[in-house]
Amino acid sequence: MARTQSRCGALTEKGTRCRRLAMVGASRCNLHRGEWSSYTIEKRKEAERKAKTRKRRKWPQPV
Repeated sequence: MARTQSRCGALTEKGTRCRRLAMVGASRCNLHRGEWSSYTIEKRKEAERKAKTRKRRKWPQPV
């Protein structure tokens, strides 16, 4: 019988991918799923930093 449940795959602190089984109906394991997880919080903060950097960039004004 083949396994149909996927692996989590979230980046760990070591820089490798999480090998735990993902929760049924989700793409992440219980450690990397949800707004409360450190993984999700770090990803959100990274996205906010990138958005802030893009906002600060000054593009040349069209002439």
